[in-house]
Amino acid sequence: MSTKGLRISDIKNGKCISLSELLINIPDPDQLKWSLLWFDVTPTENEGRFISGLTEKVNNAERGFLCSFTSLLEFSEKIFQEIEVLVIGCKTKENLHRYKEDQKMYEACDIVIEMIDGGFWEVFAKNEILIGQLAKKYKKVEFLAPDFQK
Repeated sequence: MSTKGLRISDIKNGKCISLSELLINIPDPDQLKWSLLWFDVTPTENEGRFISGLTEKVNNAERGFLCSFTSLLEFSEKIFQEIEVLVIGCKTKENLHRYKEDQKMYEACDIVIEMIDGGFWEVFAKNEILIGQLAKKYKKVEFLAPDFQK
């Protein structure tokens, strides 16, 4: 199964679409194990302390911050704006770790969701239907090929 990618640059309320909006599009999310590998966000009002603590845990965890999809959704609701975020979803827990090369991450993980500099999302998934659905739902999209498939 090959990995397909999509860059999403849609703007909503003056900023890129939210992580929570992206997450609700994932079919059968409980079939995957989840990890936050990087987390740099602006919290919603009154969530600064929680987000600050979570950021420290995520960014300092050797294997990333393992969490359930439900927890991931709950965290995403506490974010005002995403700046740099990296989330992976894998069928096997062994694949939930930090990768030195993006290529290996794309090959091993079933889904990779990354916010780049607060400007756009890149979503790579083995589920081509998901990539197609996201491409239809959003207006400012660009299909991407992982570097190893060029």
